[in-house]
Amino acid sequence: MKVLTIVNTDLVSEKDVEMLPDISIAGSKIKCGIIEIPKPTFNECEKENDHFVLVKVLAFSCNYRDKAIILKSALKMQGELNFQAAPFAFFGSDFVATVVAKGSLVENFEIGQRVIPNCAYPESPFPGVAAGVVTNEASKGWLRIHKSKLTAIPDNMDDAIAASFSIGGQTSTSMVRKVNIKKGERVLVLSGRSNTSMFIINNLLEKNVDTTVLTTSTWSKEEISLISPAKLVKVEKSFLKWKEHEDLGTFDVVFDPFFDLHLEKAVNSLKTYGRYITCGYKNQHNKFMEDTDKFNTNNLKSIILKVMINNMSIIGNCIGTSEDLEKALANYNPSSFIVPVDGCYSVEEGDRFVAQTYNNRRRLGKAVLVYS
Repeated sequence: MKVLTIVNTDLVSEKDVEMLPDISIAGSKIKCGIIEIPKPTFNECEKENDHFVLVKVLAFSCNYRDKAIILKSALKMQGELNFQAAPFAFFGSDFVATVVAKGSLVENFEIGQRVIPNCAYPESPFPGVAAGVVTNEASKGWLRIHKSKLTAIPDNMDDAIAASFSIGGQTSTSMVRKVNIKKGERVLVLSGRSNTSMFIINNLLEKNVDTTVLTTSTWSKEEISLISPAKLVKVEKSFLKWKEHEDLGTFDVVFDPFFDLHLEKAVNSLKTYGRYITCGYKNQHNKFMEDTDKFNTNNLKSIILKVMINNMSIIGNCIGTSEDLEKALANYNPSSFIVPVDGCYSVEEGDRFVAQTYNNRRRLGKAVLVYS
């Protein structure tokens, strides 16, 4: 099958690869191309494959953490020791795939069944199997995966939604569970355009929670209607305190996908006994730093003093449990699910897919690459 890859052009001739236009991530050039990868051998009778399945990726998408992985791979290929880098690098951590072969002890999946990753963390889903993200190489097309790291999806979920569902669904369900929202409490969701934030908003609206969404970008009427009846509040990145915005108020719970952007301002927006929960950070690579980051002071002494005096809680969250993913799938309703797919791209449009994923701040929902 034809797959999307990052190409080390110092090891591979561009004449031997179907090269795509270069793209830029954080000021660095990324060389993408298309290569053919044949179906790998998978002996269903081999003991080493007893608990494994071979899947063929139908579609995949990238999460924010993949941005740093792509950049590091590209920089390694361009560095002085580029000969030590691989000729090709694959990427992507959310996907939907079809089971094409399975080991003798795999009873929970059938050939032809569609599956998505189960990124359960921190508990291992099976003795000896690592917890967490299933793969960072979804673009590779063919994947050999332990049966405990996959879950089946409902028939009414299309491939584009499925290819962008696992980490957002699992993480958001875990975060909402951990903060234990009570009736009548006010909730604030930060970085409203973040895919994780959209999943959180979807989860909160299902529970009829009084939700406010903070954003630094302009939303269209159609986009605002997606999150209704949640209230959308726009602030400037240069705001040192959100309380400068008269419409905001204070909250019982704050959800934050990027703690390095918001922690101190978020804590200052909490009520007594408030809960702040975060699942990630923006500057995962030094090239991701921006001028506006200077407004994010995050003074540790001020934060902890505020938390201590007001009996607040700061909660960390990394992905979620298998049960969280099962609950997210059980609650999926195509008629009320608000997280959109920004757009679908073919492998020949791989450069546009990567650029749309990481260079378009107006994007709402994920870009999805669909393999034919």
